[in-house]
Amino acid sequence: MKVVIIAEKTSAAVRIASSLADSSVKREKIGSGYVLRFEKENSQYSVLPLRGHIIEIDFPEKYNNWKLDKLKEMVYERPVERVKIKGIDNILRKLSAESNLVIIATDYDREGELIGVEALRIMEREDGVKRAKFSALTKSELLDSFNNLSEVDYNLAGSAESRQVIDLIWGAILTRFFSIETKRLGKEFISVGRVQSPTLGILVDRETEIRDFIPETYYELYLLYRGLKFTYTGNPIKNEDEANDLLKRVKSEKKGMVSGVEEKERTIYRPIPFSTTEFLKEANKMGISVERAMGIAETLYQQGKISYPRTDNTVYPRTISTKNVLTSLENSYLKKEIQTLVKESKLVPSRGKVETTDHPPIYPVAPIRKDELKGDYFRIYDLIARRFLATLAENGIANEKNYTVKVSNLEFNYTSSVLVKEGWMKYYPFVYYQEKEDPDLPKGSEFVYDDALIDTKQTTPPPRYSQGALVEKMEKLMLGTKSTRHDIIQKLYDRGFIEGNPIIVKPLGMALVESLLLNSVDIVKPEMTAKLENEMDLIASGKKEKEEVIQDSRLMLEKLIDDLLNKAGKIGEKFNETLKKERKVATCPKCGSDLIIDNGKNYRFIKCVGPSNDFFYFLPRTGKIEITDQKCPECGLFLIKVIRKGQKPELRCVDPKCKYNSSRENFGKCPSDGGNLILRRSRMGTKFVGCSNYPKCTVTLSIPQNIEIIPTDEVCSVDGYPIAIFKYKGKEVKQCLNPKCPSRHGTGD
Repeated sequence: MKVVIIAEKTSAAVRIASSLADSSVKREKIGSGYVLRFEKENSQYSVLPLRGHIIEIDFPEKYNNWKLDKLKEMVYERPVERVKIKGIDNILRKLSAESNLVIIATDYDREGELIGVEALRIMEREDGVKRAKFSALTKSELLDSFNNLSEVDYNLAGSAESRQVIDLIWGAILTRFFSIETKRLGKEFISVGRVQSPTLGILVDRETEIRDFIPETYYELYLLYRGLKFTYTGNPIKNEDEANDLLKRVKSEKKGMVSGVEEKERTIYRPIPFSTTEFLKEANKMGISVERAMGIAETLYQQGKISYPRTDNTVYPRTISTKNVLTSLENSYLKKEIQTLVKESKLVPSRGKVETTDHPPIYPVAPIRKDELKGDYFRIYDLIARRFLATLAENGIANEKNYTVKVSNLEFNYTSSVLVKEGWMKYYPFVYYQEKEDPDLPKGSEFVYDDALIDTKQTTPPPRYSQGALVEKMEKLMLGTKSTRHDIIQKLYDRGFIEGNPIIVKPLGMALVESLLLNSVDIVKPEMTAKLENEMDLIASGKKEKEEVIQDSRLMLEKLIDDLLNKAGKIGEKFNETLKKERKVATCPKCGSDLIIDNGKNYRFIKCVGPSNDFFYFLPRTGKIEITDQKCPECGLFLIKVIRKGQKPELRCVDPKCKYNSSRENFGKCPSDGGNLILRRSRMGTKFVGCSNYPKCTVTLSIPQNIEIIPTDEVCSVDGYPIAIFKYKGKEVKQCLNPKCPSRHGTGD
């Protein structure tokens, strides 16, 4: 018997072949590609690795010229299919002709099922087809999968195919409309999408909330007792006079009584297993972008180290023996933690609210040595492995005491918290439990406090979304899928709509969404997209036909295009008006016109957009730029603040050649060749000191990133490098600039 296996990627193909083969695996060239050949139980197997989708869809070439009068016609145009990989169609047909059985072994999700169906279409294959479903590329799971083959799920593939068609039609047509309407064509085109735009709308809504927020002042009264704060139960106090009256009243008493002590045990519940959304949230808290976290997880899956990372499931299925997984991990760097866990826990896993049957939650499937993975790859594996341990551990327990004290008939509260059982937190160091000291005051005892104070505070606006919080919000609103949300967020960055994390909406993003909202265009609202997502789920479950859902989407889009064409002119006008307003960062000191910050390919600059247009300066390539109202003491222009993650904010003159900047960046002469040792930055924004004669002189000195370093006129007597002042948390240390100088290690003169 001859069997052909279709794998999604090369790494998966290699693991499948090596797991199934009875003997050696041979690589054999076939056409413009290759297959992996092996034998198993007297059958001959060929594994063909693909590179994702082999068919792409697009509009016919006649629509290459972007014109408004073609948009309605495009709504009902049938996309054309093209084979993406040269020669793959010939290879598939050849393999089909020589095989008795074709097994689809792509990733088991919508996209994976469609990739498999694409291959079957090219093969023109309907009979002799089976499906291998697996959630981990381990030998045991692959053997089990191929011993229990199932049928190809054409409904699931149809759901993915409908998404492809709908996203193409909506994205292409809406992008063309807005690019033409705003006169931003070519490389400056405005990208608009069915999921991308309502996601951007969420961020603009939050940005608007923050901008429109009017802070309100309020007051909090508290008592200070041995460094502990007992807060007044009537907080917050809205009126300043009332707050001052209460303060005087309490200060005049100087003592009170402990009127109540209530002790209770608080359970600190262990976390649920990792779904894709939960995983991305936690990875993002560690400072890893959701796009990078997903890419790393995909690589770890392909390497057979973790289970499939695209899942909504938060309940381990009964088919997975969590105890066996734990036993296998004893051969890893987590051996000691696992031995402790086995002694302390019943090993009954926690459960989330979402239980699905396609894939289990994300968990480690193979042990690793600590030096086996580097950098973020180890951090992601470690996060997943420790989350697995945490879900099997016991809940934590804290002992809390709530103290109530009365002073002049006013009540004050304080709650102490002491951790009595660390539980799951012992294995999941990404969470820190903050204990609160117990003053150990008996009920009915006298309470003599040290002082009474008032804090003046202001209400704060809602926080900006982090990438992790945005993924969670998208899931709640049914925007995108577990497989696409991270990619949608990355596109918003790549297309210049957003920056930073927490996420700030850039002028282009504000202009696009505000021009739509103020013209009542529904594309930025999530309801329309959520309805289509629900329709695509119905295809997967066999309750709706693919063509019916695509037709429904065309009708929705046609109505939307009619609305947009009726408002043509108004949208573009509002877009450009908002963009101009949003991009303004300051007033030109020369002519009073607007100053904006703009970007080139590898540089940033600030320029005047007035008629004289005679204000132009290059800006630092990295970091967030804030315009201050401070004047440069050297030239009189304004100062800018450059904010980079992990570094002390840098104050600079807007003119990069100003003496104000050079005097703070020139540390003295290079002892190697007499050039100047000046402050430089890598492409990633990391600070270092280097010689001005680079590349002839390659002297470079590493310096701390989050402190201020001030030049002096002094020279080190030990190695001849300049001496500088290093400011550490309010302290100043004068030392040699060279970190390897013996004088900095106590061995110099």
